[in-house]
Amino acid sequence: MTTYIALLRSVNVAGQGRMPMSEVTQSFVTLGYRDVRTYIQTGNVLFASPSKSETKLVEAIERRLDLDFGTSPAVLLRTATELARVVATSPYLSQAAEPSRHHVTFLRTTPTAERLAAFTAPPSGNDELTIIGREIYVHTPDGYANTKLNGAYLERHLGVVSTTRNWNSVAKLCQLAAE
Repeated sequence: MTTYIALLRSVNVAGQGRMPMSEVTQSFVTLGYRDVRTYIQTGNVLFASPSKSETKLVEAIERRLDLDFGTSPAVLLRTATELARVVATSPYLSQAAEPSRHHVTFLRTTPTAERLAAFTAPPSGNDELTIIGREIYVHTPDGYANTKLNGAYLERHLGVVSTTRNWNSVAKLCQLAAE
């Protein structure tokens, strides 16, 4: 069994995408996944499955959520091992970035070489970002609410579906996945 973390995009954020986590949990149980649990109310679901196909898991989850809720957010998936790598790889930990000012934008797929070559981050105060594979590490010393390096900008310019989590959530999900 592989432990996965499903990151549901734009769930219960600013009153949008209302999905009670108890009902989301039931949707995952209905799919036959084991050890299903959620973390906070913004669409973070940990579960175990024997499947090794990210594509099949994402399709099944999105289909089930659509059946159960009449709509489905985009689902981005990482294994517990991949999430541990995300935590270990952050370039901002060594800079002692304040966790509330440190975010990870998870990408569904790696951006194309053409998109990466054409990408230029807009001037955004003291903000900085680093793209590593399917993750973008964003450090926003002046706060995420003030950054131009938000998920919508990154998604639009890289052409990849994304969802963002703050560092505290990423670290907690990694801890929960290791239990």
